[in-house]
Amino acid sequence: MISKAWVISGVLLAMPAFAEMQALDDDTLSSMNGQGGVYLSGEFSINKDGGVLWSKPASNNPSTWTASQRSCATAGATTPENCGMRVAIRSEADGGWYVLDNLKGVFSFEGLTLRTRTINSGFGGDGAAFNQDVLEFGLPNEVKFKDGSFAFGVANQGGWQNKSLSAANGGNPAYQQTNIFSAKIDGTIRMQGNVLVFPQN
Repeated sequence: MISKAWVISGVLLAMPAFAEMQALDDDTLSSMNGQGGVYLSGEFSINKDGGVLWSKPASNNPSTWTASQRSCATAGATTPENCGMRVAIRSEADGGWYVLDNLKGVFSFEGLTLRTRTINSGFGGDGAAFNQDVLEFGLPNEVKFKDGSFAFGVANQGGWQNKSLSAANGGNPAYQQTNIFSAKIDGTIRMQGNVLVFPQN
């Protein structure tokens, strides 16, 4: 919906400098069309220098850490490393956890768009029956990664615990996590397409 104030401002820009401001009546305003949307560019850092849940220990040996310490360096490394953000998802009430662990780095994007779009056709004939507005996220033209890294794995708990410590020291010997793969990302990805978010009553 276009507000009167926005339309009046737009009309003023098109008028000569000496013209006076005039309000549009309802009939004139209803005959005007416009399109709104948001175009975003930005940069953000995810735990570039490590997260807040664990402090970096002095060594990379898990049996020497306290309950509040964790290193995300590779096994066998001599120097410990700060850990990044952890995201855990449990798909079933009694199931295990999918984890995105040690997520950190600098991410920037250009050209992320957000607008509303009316779906009243297509989708194998379902669009005409739907006939509603949806949110459309246009994927960025470019996404740049600098020192990005993450590991994907499965675990028996959402939160990380040090299984090398005893329960008295805050550890959990029953904790298990298996990393399926890990990745380091530096470079640029070009993207195309959009994501539609449909409302649900």
